[in-house]
Amino acid sequence: MPSSTFFRLPEEKRQRLVEAAWEEFSRSSFADASINQIIHNAHIPRGSFYQYFQDKEDLFWYLMGSMREYFAHAMQEILQDVEGDLFSMSLRAFDRFVGRRGITDPVMSRCIQVMRLNQGMDFHHFLANEPGLMPEQMRQLSVARRLREQDPEFLNQVFFMIIAPLAYAIMETLRDPEQWERQRELLRKRVEIVKLGSLEPDQRPGHAIEGGSQC
Repeated sequence: MPSSTFFRLPEEKRQRLVEAAWEEFSRSSFADASINQIIHNAHIPRGSFYQYFQDKEDLFWYLMGSMREYFAHAMQEILQDVEGDLFSMSLRAFDRFVGRRGITDPVMSRCIQVMRLNQGMDFHHFLANEPGLMPEQMRQLSVARRLREQDPEFLNQVFFMIIAPLAYAIMETLRDPEQWERQRELLRKRVEIVKLGSLEPDQRPGHAIEGGSQC
């Protein structure tokens, strides 16, 4: 983690260092990234760098943590936009992050580039505090209607099964942008399957009620 000195820096100087770091880590793998290049682009002395961060690894994982916070906030905004409906969240997120011609979100673009440069590196523990666990802020926003089980663990499992196909759809679309429409439709179908398996029977689309009509 950065030192308290880093957080006391003027905003402009702090952002200059962060942007210089992103530029370097987006250009080179972690192993090849140069602190000298970062401090050169940030226009700071080498000694100052070590007042802010212990080493290159400390800086790198700070950036990954800020990326995690960005996506957590973005997903919260999306959940608010869909009025807390977990089952509408994935498609809305897909449309926000990926367009027919590729990535539309600059932070997502940066994230993918860093991962491509560092294949084999384990990002799971930093991109999610606890993989598969729904953040508390999102839990408070969600209106999951009547799930067939109400305990937090069940909600975590539902959340994981909604996010996993979203991540897959994004990665496949980035691999082949021509897959955009197909991957979006596959995502819709997969989330619908999760939805059907998660809700109480009388909450499912097409549920037959007395008299033969449907809700």
